[in-house]
Amino acid sequence: MSGVVELDAFRKFFLEDMEKAYPEIERTDILPEALHRRAADVGCYRLTMPVEYGGYGMGIMAFLPYLEAAAEGPGIGRMLVHLTNGTWQPLRMFGNEAQRAIIPKIATGKAVVAFCLTEKTGGTGRDLKSRAIRDGDAWRISGEKHLITFADRATHFILVAASDTKGAKDSLTAFLVKRDTPGFEIDASQHTMGMHGTGHAFLRYENMEVADEYRLGEVGQGLEVALSFLDYSRVSLSICMVGLAQRALDEAVAFARNRVTFGRPISTRQAIQGHIANMHSEIEAGRHLVGHAARICEDGGDYTAAAATAKLFCLNMVGRVTDLSLRVHGGFGYTKEAAIERIYRDARGFWFEEGTAEIQELVVARHVLAEN
Repeated sequence: MSGVVELDAFRKFFLEDMEKAYPEIERTDILPEALHRRAADVGCYRLTMPVEYGGYGMGIMAFLPYLEAAAEGPGIGRMLVHLTNGTWQPLRMFGNEAQRAIIPKIATGKAVVAFCLTEKTGGTGRDLKSRAIRDGDAWRISGEKHLITFADRATHFILVAASDTKGAKDSLTAFLVKRDTPGFEIDASQHTMGMHGTGHAFLRYENMEVADEYRLGEVGQGLEVALSFLDYSRVSLSICMVGLAQRALDEAVAFARNRVTFGRPISTRQAIQGHIANMHSEIEAGRHLVGHAARICEDGGDYTAAAATAKLFCLNMVGRVTDLSLRVHGGFGYTKEAAIERIYRDARGFWFEEGTAEIQELVVARHVLAEN
């Protein structure tokens, strides 16, 4: 892993450079191109990427501290690191030679790949309403997607659509669609509560012609493509929740030490100390759960249940911790001057990424019932 930036310097980029730029990002809801390039120079996009593609080849255990550090800053930072260190994986596993050639460009920031599954008109998995119909050596794809992260700047889109009407596991097919494909509408007007600058967008396409050479994987392999890095992504997101919760605790501690009432810092008050103790214990528990899932992954074991368990706990944990941090801040925490105001909003984005808490409950419960 020669050339990898030291962890402290990596964290500094998110807590200083990204923080300094964030007021303008929040105002415009756009990531400045210069900051995107700077993130590439820091190595944000190549941490887990194999060395043969220009990456550092980090295993998941080595990657976790870097992603946790990124998550301590504005939400857009952790999204950049989380997504770019995941979307190369289906290209490597399922892509043809031309599609795999995009991977080194992701490392340098010259290519951005968006993952497109979620729809307004249907659920996910086998409930997708987007349709892909074979037309000779091409496909005609119709439908829509929404909440597609970084669609505003993506050069390529992994788009999953139903290629038959059976509703079976092999009813979906994936495509790697270029941004400039005729008939491909990208509407980047979808603004969110937090996570500004992440370029969420609606995608619309009607009889969009996509050559078969742009198919990603085999016909009927779309669900496999979509799920290929789901467990990895759940571990990745879970450590992001730990990082953001840690930042919320750090902000609460700093405020409690400086806020004086009745001649004493509120950090000396038993009630505030209780909040801080509870935040710390929750974060430590989450960090260890994520580490447990990551070790199983690195050892080559089945970590689906461990990843879902970590994500379920960390989803609830980051909600509780940011609630407590806001309470420690009092009314000041509800103002735009306080970092916790943004942290609180950014945390709520986790509720909907890579499956809701209710989905994690199903995965965990099925595992427990099968094991006992």
